[in-house]
Amino acid sequence: MKLYGETRELLKGTEQWRTFEVLLAIISLISGCFAVSVVPFIRKDFGERYLSWLNLFFGYTVVANFTFLGSMFGFLTRQGGQQFMVLFWLAFIAMGVYRRWEINRKNNAGVEWHSMYMGTSILPLPVSTEKIYKFFEPALVFGAGHLLWTISGQVGLWLMISAVALFINNHIVYYNERRAMLDMRDAEIEAKYLSAALAGKPASETGGFVVAESSVRLMGQDARLKDAFANLSPELKHVLDAEPGATAPESR
Repeated sequence: MKLYGETRELLKGTEQWRTFEVLLAIISLISGCFAVSVVPFIRKDFGERYLSWLNLFFGYTVVANFTFLGSMFGFLTRQGGQQFMVLFWLAFIAMGVYRRWEINRKNNAGVEWHSMYMGTSILPLPVSTEKIYKFFEPALVFGAGHLLWTISGQVGLWLMISAVALFINNHIVYYNERRAMLDMRDAEIEAKYLSAALAGKPASETGGFVVAESSVRLMGQDARLKDAFANLSPELKHVLDAEPGATAPESR
């Protein structure tokens, strides 16, 4: 029984859950467009689908808007240096083509590589990759934008907005990854301790997987439920009560 998954499937029909899913998708899309406009400068070894031509186009659109709407940004920021934004726009195009060339070179060499790999950070920091992605990369980009603000308001504004977007997008990626891992772990726990939970054993003996007392009583009082569980095939019972990773015995 995948209770969390079933609950999520049930809530998907509610207006609140749909609103949450839509908002998360919109935030992920917008932050991803800004994030991809800076990651070619600070990472390498991307996966083919993570840095696809479509994603690069989204990043190109962000940089191009900051470049060609220079007069408006200059008026809003009251800073000059529009020519520096043009240089960064050209640099983004060059870096995007170069990163795609790296991807194609791996493909042609037959290198096995995950297509959604976020890239390897070029920051030589003695901390975990997750911390670099979540905190140090956004801080570096924001700091660069802050320093360049006085030279070019466009470049500074682009980098600072992209830093916030990078921070949000990286956290969403890790949130989704952890949620998927927790789903798999919960499924294993539920399969392993189903019988114990239905027997009313405490959480300390069932890995935290418990069944409500009313459900346990119902199982004990309803002969049909008890018989249905007792009549499960040996293979299915083995799967429900097996250790994680164990395989069902062959039927004879």
